[in-house]
Amino acid sequence: KYNLSEYLEEIYEKSSFISYEDLMADTYLINSSNSSQDLKKFLIHKKNNFFDKYKENKILKKYGIKKIQIIASLVEKEAKNYNDKKFVASVILNRLDIGMKLQIDASTIFAITGGNYKLNRKLTSKDLKINHPYNTYYIKGLPPGMISYISPDTIKIILGNHKSNFLFYFYNMLIEKHIYSKGYNEHRKKLNDYRKQL
Repeated sequence: KYNLSEYLEEIYEKSSFISYEDLMADTYLINSSNSSQDLKKFLIHKKNNFFDKYKENKILKKYGIKKIQIIASLVEKEAKNYNDKKFVASVILNRLDIGMKLQIDASTIFAITGGNYKLNRKLTSKDLKINHPYNTYYIKGLPPGMISYISPDTIKIILGNHKSNFLFYFYNMLIEKHIYSKGYNEHRKKLNDYRKQL
């Protein structure tokens, strides 16, 4: 958000702010003579038109636009590629279905930074315990808002409701991919095996 605000300020020569909820990250052709307010209206219109096309979607009906956008922002920050997004989304939806804490690192990072800067360190066990509405290790369910801008493709993945039995994952830096598991014991074993290789 702060990166986009700085960029828009260069173009429009005044402070411009567009919230996560108001746009979808995509490539747009706009009239350079329009104002920042015109741009904001244009982006909101594009977003609303997008969701209108999916108004009969079961997942959209279940969660509503706001929660779908929040879920998509979690997926956007956690996953590495298109296929990864499908599985991360399935884990989030599976956890929501059974009332399990989401435990999303990206949301805990947002709880610390507010999205205003990069956290240039690893999360600590102390970080995971902070009492904050965006710390999904502390709260149950979704955080109150989005943690990043989201792309239309990511929203389509959420609405596509990719099915899996996975409830856990971690990122394996050695092979640069997420490792998924159905249960906690399986997850712990895979995680311990990975840590032995570090």
